[in-house]
Amino acid sequence: MKKTILFRVLFPAALLLITAAATAAPAAKNSCRQQIQAMRLQWFRYDSSLPLNAVITPLDTLPTARRFLVHFQSVHDQTVPAILALPDQGKAPYPCVLLMHGSGGNKDSSYVKASSIALTQIGCATLSLDAQYCGARRVPGKSGDIFLPNSYTARDAWVQTVIDLRRAVDYLQTRKDIDVHKLGYLGFSQGAMLGAVFGGVDKRVAVFCLAVPGGDLTDVVRHIARYPILREHWPIKITPQLMRTVENVTSITDPVHYIGGIAPRPLLIFTAKYDQIIPPEASQALLRAAANDKNMVVNQVDASHVLNPMLVFNIRAWFQQKLLAAHIP
Repeated sequence: MKKTILFRVLFPAALLLITAAATAAPAAKNSCRQQIQAMRLQWFRYDSSLPLNAVITPLDTLPTARRFLVHFQSVHDQTVPAILALPDQGKAPYPCVLLMHGSGGNKDSSYVKASSIALTQIGCATLSLDAQYCGARRVPGKSGDIFLPNSYTARDAWVQTVIDLRRAVDYLQTRKDIDVHKLGYLGFSQGAMLGAVFGGVDKRVAVFCLAVPGGDLTDVVRHIARYPILREHWPIKITPQLMRTVENVTSITDPVHYIGGIAPRPLLIFTAKYDQIIPPEASQALLRAAANDKNMVVNQVDASHVLNPMLVFNIRAWFQQKLLAAHIP
């Protein structure tokens, strides 16, 4: 514990020193970037030997699947609630897609449930989780909008949720009815940004779909006045102290630092042309960070932040092609 606290205290200072060294010696920039990234990745390491102590109870039956409520143990003595849907179609072991809701949602939000139904129709299991401070994990006084980088509480909740996703994979690996070589990830908005980080720190998921994610959130905060709807949702006052906090938090949490680690795995990203919650500049920043990914497909849709429900069929087709039908070594 002392080592963890010391690391978290010293990281911002070390980051500044390494960045300064890179500026002073251009030839050493690549090495410095690698050191910075290695330090970031330390935040998402965990003891995978911790017992899961999974508890599974029947939940309900859908036209396409049987659903179970699952609770498993994660780091920091957290219990993660999830819904496992096992398809009526196909035979075990099933491919499985992890589902992560967006801001204000939970593991059984309508769009998450619709995605699960669409995927179980083609013989794919799903596992949807509550992010920290969301759904069954709500805590009075704590915001579930953990992508907003204006507090260290949000940073810690972000790191917790990414590790929770890694623990979800640990759990799936214990099940004989799941094909752990064919795991996918589907995230919406905040869940898409979590997925960009998760994919960059964990190599066990084979295929990704990120719907309306964004990045470079420091720039979004700095220019929050440009985005009146986002500012209404997030009424912050820009001060030097706030910006220092935002810069410290995003140095750990921002998806732009991790999305490049998804390559060469297949990655589908939906951006919304008229999005006023995730500004176009934030979407473009994330795409630039993954620009060298030859297996990335970007689909810009004529929509606001709330996507057309019919896109679930495009998403299903993506996983049908890249996860179910493809040979994954």
